[in-house]
Amino acid sequence: MDIAIIVEKKTDYTIVHVSGKIDATTSDDLEDALIDLLDQGEVNIILDLKDTRYISSAGLRVLVVVTKQVYDSGHFCLCNANDNVLEIIDMAGFNVFMNIYDDLSTAKEKIAAD
Repeated sequence: MDIAIIVEKKTDYTIVHVSGKIDATTSDDLEDALIDLLDQGEVNIILDLKDTRYISSAGLRVLVVVTKQVYDSGHFCLCNANDNVLEIIDMAGFNVFMNIYDDLSTAKEKIAAD
């Protein structure tokens, strides 16, 4: 199955809804979408993983690339990740340096507070 990426621009942040699997086949599409947002000047990005069933090392690489790009200038966070996706992120040690929230409203609050 392909990945579905829906970009929802708001005043203070952009939500990127991802459904399907983020793997070697689909991670380039996600990276392109996120880099396009960065190129447009978006620096507060919420990656909504509610409908994401799986993330591979290729998907994790995309998370690192975007995290590095907004490190000093904005806020990149994940929310709504299921247990399977969270386990993969935790095993990779990404939970140490990534902002991961249980739900979209918490992610929005954190960005608004910064």
